[in-house]
Amino acid sequence: MLPSIGYLQIEAQEEGQGVQMGRSFLYDFNSGDFVLKDGRLVEADPEAALCIWIEKLLRTEKRKYEIYSSSYGVSLEDLIIGQNLPIEFIKSEIKREITEALMKHPLVKSISGWRLERSGAQLMVSFKVNNTLEQEVMLGV
Repeated sequence: MLPSIGYLQIEAQEEGQGVQMGRSFLYDFNSGDFVLKDGRLVEADPEAALCIWIEKLLRTEKRKYEIYSSSYGVSLEDLIIGQNLPIEFIKSEIKREITEALMKHPLVKSISGWRLERSGAQLMVSFKVNNTLEQEVMLGV
């Protein structure tokens, strides 16, 4: 006698609805360590977890560290270091790289409010992350 095999039913959910994210802990990028309270890690709320994920992603150069998948991070070093490319091309590629990387997160809906300003040898980049949590995340790098 063969066992009865059931069928798995999956209900489609609206975008951003029912997304189960794992636990995340507050991280202080200035000190380079997790935030502790009474010797224990402090759990991040969904908004803080998203901000931490975004900052970590932007600080990680794509394909530089073997621990990350080849699609995690952004490729900005090639655009910035030692290149003599037109500034408009660099700005366009930075926007594309950041947008492609951030849109992989299930809570990110879109990126808007781009400002790219050159100041000497620096390029200041800021933008707004529109997410399904209905919280605004303004970033500057």
